[in-house]
Order: sequence, then structure tokens, then C-alpha cells
Amino acid sequence: MSFCADCRATPGFSCARFGGEGACPEDTHAPQSVEGRALAAIAASLAHQRRIGPAGYAGLDMPACLAMTEAQGIPTSVAALLLPFWELGLLQAAARNRETEGKS
Repeated sequence: MSFCADCRATPGFSCARFGGEGACPEDTHAPQSVEGRALAAIAASLAHQRRIGPAGYAGLDMPACLAMTEAQGIPTSVAALLLPFWELGLLQAAARNRETEGKS
């Protein structure tokens, strides 16, 4: 997944390709491990495995995500270590979106 289309609209994060002075966030935050890159490759599928609560997005359905990563050949022990950090980032992004949209 590429975020370049939104780069121009992200204050302070725009890379040199779009007139900014910052490093490309996509390059800066790219997964470094083979397992991390494998998780990123199936990100769209995993993003649909979410739990919804009264306030909206409540996190990932971890058993479903672990089953999907195992089916892709990613060791469950590695996915179990990485997915909570990914979930935290998704929860933080959802909270920022709620603030931006004026929802609490």
C-alpha cells in the first residue's frame, strides 16, 4: 500500500518529491524484518479482521489475524509479537481520526 497520494496533505511529513524537506514516511516506517514485510503485504486482509465497540474501532480480532498469518506461512509466534504493535498504531490512528472529525 502506498501513501504517496496523501503525502502532500500531511503537514511536516511531506518528502522532497512533493516539495517538503522531510524523509519519506513510507520509507522511514517500512518494516525491516521478513516477517514484518509479510504482515505488511497482507495488511488489507488483516485490516478487515477488526472488533467494533460502542466507540467504533476497538482493535483487531487476534485469533482471526493469527489464523490468517499462519495460513500465509508467517510463524504464529512472530505474528503474536508483531500484531499488538500494529493494533496499537491502528487504534491511535482511529483516535486521531475521531478527534479530527470532532467525535470524542
